[in-house]
Amino acid sequence: MAAVLAVVASACQDAATASGTALYVTTEFDPLLQLTQFKVSGTVTDGSEGGDAGADGGANKASSIPASLLPETAGRILQSGETFRVLLPDAKEGARVKLVLEGMSGPELAAVGTAEVTVREGYEVDIRVRLEPASEPPDAGTPDAGTPDSGTPDGGTPDAGSSDAGTFCMDCPDGCCRGGFCVPRTFQSCGVGGVDCTVCDGVRANACSALGTCTCGNGPACTGSNVDRCSNGQCRCGNNNACGAGQVCMDGQCRCTPESCPNGCCDGNVCRAGNEQSRCGLGGQACEQCRRECTSQRTCK
Repeated sequence: MAAVLAVVASACQDAATASGTALYVTTEFDPLLQLTQFKVSGTVTDGSEGGDAGADGGANKASSIPASLLPETAGRILQSGETFRVLLPDAKEGARVKLVLEGMSGPELAAVGTAEVTVREGYEVDIRVRLEPASEPPDAGTPDAGTPDSGTPDGGTPDAGSSDAGTFCMDCPDGCCRGGFCVPRTFQSCGVGGVDCTVCDGVRANACSALGTCTCGNGPACTGSNVDRCSNGQCRCGNNNACGAGQVCMDGQCRCTPESCPNGCCDGNVCRAGNEQSRCGLGGQACEQCRRECTSQRTCK
């Protein structure tokens, strides 16, 4: 008898919080594949030794995971790290699951991956599937779940292991993922496409753009070493404009240092080329006035 199985899209929730027998699937693939849907299928093999022999004379019973598409309708480019659940309400303790994942790019098959794991009845088990380009055979590798904990359940929350759940939320095109839920794009939760939310720095940015990036005015956030704040939609150093070439913003002032002016010399807090008789030097040191000339090595002669 075939098991009753289902595949459901999942928010990026902690796998340990779900109830019932299930798999919590995390995907990995090259973003350049531009996948738009996953086709999920597989088999569940009863690990018991005393079961009725199947048609091939074997002792184990096998049932299939019906093929399902996630999401049902392609609407965006999927990202590596997407997660979903496979519900296994009829699977027994110790059953072995082989999961097959096909990555679709539009109508075309672009990638394939397989992985195996052992069921823990009443618990959710993490499984990670790496999809490789369809022209190359996928490396199923060694099953990643190992032997399940056979200890007596203590009623506590099962160990979720090192799941990366919490990085992505599916079906979240206009928001980002926080605490397992899709939240609207704001300054405090910046991001789109279901990626992990970013809290914009209130000193160096003043908005979250429609692209899900922190910005200052109409430009990017003020992250360069020549600025230290976003003020009225402009990147500035203290109360002044952004520092010029060869300068670094320190304590709200533009300064010339050996790090900011490595190929010239510092004339006060201005970085000079260091190849003039009146301003000769290198490595961000103080410029010298030469008595005769400044050599090509930018030393006085």
